[in-house]
Amino acid sequence: MKRASRAKTRVVLGVTGSVAAYKGVELARALIKRGCDVRVILTDSAAKFVTPFMFESITGNRVTTSFWNETETGAIGHIELADWAQVLLVAPASADLVAKLRYGFAETPLLAVALATKAPIVVAPAMNVNMYSHPATEENLRELRARGVEIIEPESGELACGWKGKGRLASPQEICWRVRRAISAKDLAGKRVVISAGPTREAIDPVRFLSNRSSGKMGLALAREAYRRGASVTLVHGPLGRRPNVPAGVQCVSVTTAQEMFDAVTSRVDPARCDIAILAAAVADFRPCVTATGKLKKAGATPQIDLVPTRDIIKELGARRAAGTRPLLVGFAVETGTVAELLAEARRKLTTKNTDLIIGNLAQDSFDRDTNRVWIVNQNGAVQEVETASKARVSRRILDAVVSLEALNCPHERVQH
Repeated sequence: MKRASRAKTRVVLGVTGSVAAYKGVELARALIKRGCDVRVILTDSAAKFVTPFMFESITGNRVTTSFWNETETGAIGHIELADWAQVLLVAPASADLVAKLRYGFAETPLLAVALATKAPIVVAPAMNVNMYSHPATEENLRELRARGVEIIEPESGELACGWKGKGRLASPQEICWRVRRAISAKDLAGKRVVISAGPTREAIDPVRFLSNRSSGKMGLALAREAYRRGASVTLVHGPLGRRPNVPAGVQCVSVTTAQEMFDAVTSRVDPARCDIAILAAAVADFRPCVTATGKLKKAGATPQIDLVPTRDIIKELGARRAAGTRPLLVGFAVETGTVAELLAEARRKLTTKNTDLIIGNLAQDSFDRDTNRVWIVNQNGAVQEVETASKARVSRRILDAVVSLEALNCPHERVQH
């Protein structure tokens, strides 16, 4: 059966007269790739850097450059755009545009749309470092934030003007994340979420270690999804071999060993600092009793490696809290056997580790894959199967289950087994 396609997100992209205007073309392409329908407004100064034809070729939509080039009979172009938009994105936004937005100017189609639209407004400034740090610009941005405008901080680095500092347009990926967050339902707004992800490494000697095949992709998808829903997210991750692919607003804590993971997670998961903990990391169950100080040599007798258990993070967290109280605990169970064996292990963990949900998955469905298949098991014994899908889609279903517990604002009831 063919899956019904989702409606495209309607984005009005305003491009202003910054040297970074050419990056608007790349941004429009990135938005379209992510399923957006994009209509572009170019200011007069932006059109000196990039042409309307470039954007029309990419988006397939006519570009607005003036109040006077509206061709549809009976339509007032800027009002039609303001009503059509699900989000107004201004990127890059010049210092001049930021100032005029603050004071409600309407002398250009972009400014008029900003005044007329009821959609969320996202602004990504790009300008000289001195212009960005000027008290007037800082005050203008503060006022816009106070009105609910989403401001995407520029990056630091070498600028087109030759200066170095903060003022470079944020990456297209970061901007796309923030646009998605702006238009999403905020069912986790105000919630503090700690997520663990990836493997740990337990040293045998200075060059060898025990680990597993976890890629961390499931935990990263959960972090992105929780951020999209408005949560304040902390991601504690093991070695991933790359920088975590998450929004800049996600606080990342890098660890290596199971003990470091234990310390980082347990120090952050308590009722005063955390509302929800989702432990998706594949933490080693054992570590070498002794780590050799030098590389173990192949010559001679085969070394014997004695293992000792690592500390159980979720069991420690479950033991700290009374039944049905926060923080809400979500654990993972990975098995290599049958589905029945997986569900039995998930139910055992629910009871013995005092968790609210256990997400069961099979190793062959999850490790080293961009997709996953999971079973969501709750304390009432209900099991929800999520068929094989992208880890982004699976993360949405998991967080739907978290929200549906209705334990975010009050304690929830448990059925004792």
